Amino acid sequence: MAAQTKALKVQLEGRGNLTLRPDDYKTQGGEGMIYRTGDTIVKIYLDAGKMRQDGMIEKIRKLSRLKHETIIAPQGIVSNASGDPIGYYMPFAQGEPMSRVFTNDFRQREHFTDEAAKVLAAGMHETVSFAHSAHALMVDANELNWLVYLGNRAKPSPRIIDVDSWVIDGQIPKIVAKMSSIRDWHSKLVSVESDWFAWGVVTFQVFTGTHPYKGTLAGYKPSEFIERMKAQKSVFTPGVSLNRVVRDFSCIPAPLLSWYEATFQNGERSAPPSPMLSGTQMPRAAQVMRMVSTATGSLTFEKLYSMAGNPVLRAYPCGVILCSDGSLVELGMKRVIGTVTSRDVEVVAVAGGWLVGTVENDSLEFRYIDSPSGKSEPLTYMLKAHGLFRAGDRLFAISDRGITELAITLFGKPVLSSGNTWGALPNSTKWFDGVGVQDALGAAFLLLPFGEKACAIAKVPELNAITVVAAKAGPRYVVLSTVDRNGDYERLELTFDRDYSTYTVVRTAVDNPDLNVAILPKSVAASISMDGELTITVPTANKVSKVADKQISTDMVLANWGDKVLYIQNDGLWSVRTK
Repeated sequence: MAAQTKALKVQLEGRGNLTLRPDDYKTQGGEGMIYRTGDTIVKIYLDAGKMRQDGMIEKIRKLSRLKHETIIAPQGIVSNASGDPIGYYMPFAQGEPMSRVFTNDFRQREHFTDEAAKVLAAGMHETVSFAHSAHALMVDANELNWLVYLGNRAKPSPRIIDVDSWVIDGQIPKIVAKMSSIRDWHSKLVSVESDWFAWGVVTFQVFTGTHPYKGTLAGYKPSEFIERMKAQKSVFTPGVSLNRVVRDFSCIPAPLLSWYEATFQNGERSAPPSPMLSGTQMPRAAQVMRMVSTATGSLTFEKLYSMAGNPVLRAYPCGVILCSDGSLVELGMKRVIGTVTSRDVEVVAVAGGWLVGTVENDSLEFRYIDSPSGKSEPLTYMLKAHGLFRAGDRLFAISDRGITELAITLFGKPVLSSGNTWGALPNSTKWFDGVGVQDALGAAFLLLPFGEKACAIAKVPELNAITVVAAKAGPRYVVLSTVDRNGDYERLELTFDRDYSTYTVVRTAVDNPDLNVAILPKSVAASISMDGELTITVPTANKVSKVADKQISTDMVLANWGDKVLYIQNDGLWSVRTK
């Protein structure tokens, strides 16, 4: 079945007729196209005969009986105008991709704690237990099929999708998990035990940020983690070294940590203890061998801001930081210039001060802060929008039409006005730091504001059929962290020509989805991918240099203040520069 470029009339079992329009399109997977209309998701199979194979209609009706908040199960059959079954529908699931939760950047921005990780893992534990009690096997519960709902940040809740790939009611599956990274290579078929093994792999990454078979181990190349899974050479193997970006294993409750070691290292298969179960004795597995840097000190570090009990969460290029208590601090004079209640905040420099935008419950609020006086004034914005997107010091409102640039004009008092609008598919575009990633009926495009008022829309085939976990963009340079259906993570670096009509690409296999890079206005990027080394890239000149320093570590979250490289570490903010 080809991707729909015009309206498609369908019938929802128990609901009636529905017209799917191109703007309702969300994404395309290996088996079908996904549409969203309101709070309903419709999956149309690419293979029109899918519904007639393997008792799919009966299977979907059985799965529709699964009633659990965290399981996004089919609700009914979808038929075409002729009455032929072509898919199914289910409720819309709001949430972040699980792979983003693995990253330290996500933890920093959302103030996602070890306690929140326990709550999330416990919710996933309950989900798997419920599925098994309903005589269902999840088959391929990898990180791309888990979402995280952050309605209550202290109690994050999981959502599991792709439920139509499950098996139910005693069906004997002659299949294994599709994603290699969560597959139990010591079992020929999926089972209750292989489901728990997959749960273990994903939740271990929620806690630590790394796959249980990653890290450096003598005798294995970094890309050979599947070989290590087969040999049971996990992170608990003596001699494995991990970067400091990996969170210490002591963040895992002791009973669960013992289960991880028994499962990944010793080949035991059993249901895990609840992540909420605590223990008093920490097993040997909590001892993490860190990579040792022998680099000399060749950089200068300066503390810019720190306040006990009030961690720095974000640093904006305009010289403002967001702290845990919601305060906005201007770095130049170390003064608080405002307070926000939402963590979805963007700040840009404008004439005479700053423009602050916040999002809460899909509602936008704006204020202008005068630089000399620090006076804050609310602003009115009349257009309907539901999100914010920032590229450098340019701010945009996200609506169903695309992105509309915002500007401040001073007529005695500040007035917020709308500039140019660039179209984007509302359901299938994800917005990152300086770049939007759009799936247009299976073809990937990047939306890249550049210069003072321009925005490029670039087709990037390298991103087709893979998931972008994180991305950052600056002048003529984009860095993306991606994961494919095998669970392989990769970093893509795209360098564009001056008018963004062509680009070159560099692809690098990486251990995890963390993207630790600061891109400066002068077209220079600083990044950290291993302890003891800061990489300086001038992409437009194709120059890369590495600066060795024993103080550099992968747990330093990079940002920038203009052309100054910053990093957040131990709840404070620092700058780093060459001597």
